[in-house]
Amino acid sequence: MKRVPQDSAPESTHRARNAVARERLERASSPADAVEAVGEIVSQLFGSEEYALLAVDRTRTRLSLVTSFGIDPASFRDRSMAEGLIGRVARRGASFLAGRSSRLGASEEELSLSACVPIMEGGRVAGVLAIFRLLPHKRGISAGDVELLDILSVHAAPALAAPAAAPPPPSSPTATLPPPFAASSRLKSVYLYPGDAFVSDSPVELTTILGSCVAVCLWDTMLHIGGMSHYLLPASPLGQSASLRFGDAAIPALLASLERLGSRKHSVQAKLFGGAAVNASAQARGGAELGRRNVEMARRMLGDHGIRIVAEDVGGTAGRKLRFRTDDGLALVKVLGNG
Repeated sequence: MKRVPQDSAPESTHRARNAVARERLERASSPADAVEAVGEIVSQLFGSEEYALLAVDRTRTRLSLVTSFGIDPASFRDRSMAEGLIGRVARRGASFLAGRSSRLGASEEELSLSACVPIMEGGRVAGVLAIFRLLPHKRGISAGDVELLDILSVHAAPALAAPAAAPPPPSSPTATLPPPFAASSRLKSVYLYPGDAFVSDSPVELTTILGSCVAVCLWDTMLHIGGMSHYLLPASPLGQSASLRFGDAAIPALLASLERLGSRKHSVQAKLFGGAAVNASAQARGGAELGRRNVEMARRMLGDHGIRIVAEDVGGTAGRKLRFRTDDGLALVKVLGNG
């Protein structure tokens, strides 16, 4: 098993990731679009499925919940700025970072807090973004992550104008994962970052989070080997070197890596995921949504290589968590949304 060779240093990947985040936020044309952008950035680029966005009220003494995901919202709907780590961030305008900041004064629900950043507007703290448990692949907060949090701090204020999150109906059923997700824990798991690709000739479960990005999963029906690419943009800009961040380079590189393991195109099938319009009103260059352009690139590239697409879950307005098994080609998708 191996990662498809990269052509850029990690610092370059962080810069590209953060540039995508900044552009996503700057292009938000409404508060709802901005909320969607924040959710995608936290889940897909930062690496957490548990977060809350809170706004400072007019009295500047309390915080109200704008949106959340993966947490019990009851403790965050209305909070005093005088309590806990989240309140401290709102009062002082200084970020909390696990392992770098003091946890003194943390409330019970803040024990799993990984980061909390002030959302700035007009030189004042207008709200806070609290991020809780990180995804399993994350070993901590890197310098690139800190830069990403700074981008959210500076550009996420429009999201605070969205209508406050409504409490769920009392009888709302609890979502449960289908049995295959539980069984999959027996496999070795590898998390795929945006702009990354991985192939394996032994059983591995590849996991990633998708918004407007696209994951292409390839599986050889004869050899029972497979791999996945996760790219952010459809094509490399003119004058820029090829990179796995772009579909026109990532898909051929993934296929070439499988062929080096003995795979042949006639026995390879593909599955496509992602390409959501998570910032539905914001238009990418050329007037087409970024997610749709990413999907179109995958279909075109796979068609050019004679690879049949046997399944897909693309488009829509919600993010996705994807798990793909290289031993049997099984793909499992969980829809991500704001609570």
